[in-house]
Amino acid sequence: MKDDRGIFTLDSDTVASNPGRVRIMPFVLMRHMHKSVLLLIPLLASLFFAFQVSLLWGALPSAIFFVINYLYWRRKQEHFAYGDSNGGIVVSENPKLIAVATDLSKGFAGSFPVVKIVPYKGKAKLNDRIGTIALYEGTSSCTPHWSDFFPVPMEYVNNNGKELDAVLRSYSEESWEVLESRLKQIGKPYKEGLFKISAENSSW
Repeated sequence: MKDDRGIFTLDSDTVASNPGRVRIMPFVLMRHMHKSVLLLIPLLASLFFAFQVSLLWGALPSAIFFVINYLYWRRKQEHFAYGDSNGGIVVSENPKLIAVATDLSKGFAGSFPVVKIVPYKGKAKLNDRIGTIALYEGTSSCTPHWSDFFPVPMEYVNNNGKELDAVLRSYSEESWEVLESRLKQIGKPYKEGLFKISAENSSW
């Protein structure tokens, strides 16, 4: 699933190998993604202006902010329903970081294994396993691999334990072993970034 980075809806030309299928809980998302609240404020303000001051002058801004909010939430729903789901491991507590492995291959040429290490603000402890859902970014349709991917912990949008556990069970034990093996190549101390893996018949 491609991330157009700045466009509100997702490219439908690609399909995730393991779609997230995670249900969004709005208040959970707003607690972790403050942009959703920042987008909501001007909508509420314009609605207040329209009903309390001038319906004529408030209607157009209200409509504009409503569309922006609608597209934002639609994008998030698509992200967590159709984005690529991968397991993550908490690899550091100070600072709190998680590591996620994937293959950036677009499926028609070669293998491009990587590990992405990103900040983590959840409740899991060191070495705990969590689920993430990622969007992928590419610079050209003719390149054999994506340029980057952006995993987001599922708990940022859903705090239902049964649903989160169901996603964790979708990951094979082999996938966890692959992540742990790649982490050995990176070495400690871990830091944020995208790390290319040279083993595993890599095409890098």
